[in-house]
Amino acid sequence: MIGTVLYPEIPIPKRIWQIFCPLVKTEFLRESSLHANEWISMSPGYTYTLVGTPEAEIFLAEHFSDRPDIVATYHALSNYGSRSDMLRYLLLYVYGGIYSDIDTRPVIPPDTWLPADRRRDVNLIVALENDEAVDPNPKDFVYPVQFCQWTVAAAPNHTIFQRMINRMLTSLQDLADRQHTTLDKVKFSDFDVVNTTGPVAWTEVMLGLLKDMNPKFDSYGDLVNTKTTKYFGDVAVLPLSGFRGEWYDEWGLSWDKGRRPLVRHFFAGGWKKDG
Repeated sequence: MIGTVLYPEIPIPKRIWQIFCPLVKTEFLRESSLHANEWISMSPGYTYTLVGTPEAEIFLAEHFSDRPDIVATYHALSNYGSRSDMLRYLLLYVYGGIYSDIDTRPVIPPDTWLPADRRRDVNLIVALENDEAVDPNPKDFVYPVQFCQWTVAAAPNHTIFQRMINRMLTSLQDLADRQHTTLDKVKFSDFDVVNTTGPVAWTEVMLGLLKDMNPKFDSYGDLVNTKTTKYFGDVAVLPLSGFRGEWYDEWGLSWDKGRRPLVRHFFAGGWKKDG
């Protein structure tokens, strides 16, 4: 059993997590420290934690000593993007809170991301990163509607993370088997990353969860052209503009009733081979 820290008084704990990425260009690392200060100043009452390699090692030892498969998989990953993906799911599974990449900045305070009357009913907040109704010719997406995982908010112990952990363990082993090698020697393409631990895998797991939440949910078709927050059980699905603030800036998009995006992402993409 994976150890968890529960917060019965609120569904999504007031915690902010970011993961240090040594592959991000030096000039952006300087900017990211300013963004971290924005997360802190815009989130009074929240704890902020930047997780580097030492902190990750301690975390794994404290919470996953009974899951050697998880620990071994994490240590075997040579691709930093995959390792960062895995760590964010594990952190949110154990502690909950808000995870956001270091190349993001908040646009409005996290406490205002959802209407007050919804906050105690929602245990998972996710947003679209692709919507074919907005961009009919996407170049970098597998599905017509795809979820981002550069920013996710969740209550601890949410089932989505157990599902995602299982998906990662299986997908990564399958990748190693296809290359006839062990996981520590796997060569990752950018697609291998997004398909095993990143947004493609995350999207497939999310769609399965939404289907279980509402049997009438009809996969991608129910999310295309999403303009306002949609609720499925304890899950809030934000439109494309939710965590992609650059769409608001560059395309003039906004939520209905004048609502602004919640997060802006700068797409530093340090993990990409062509980034």
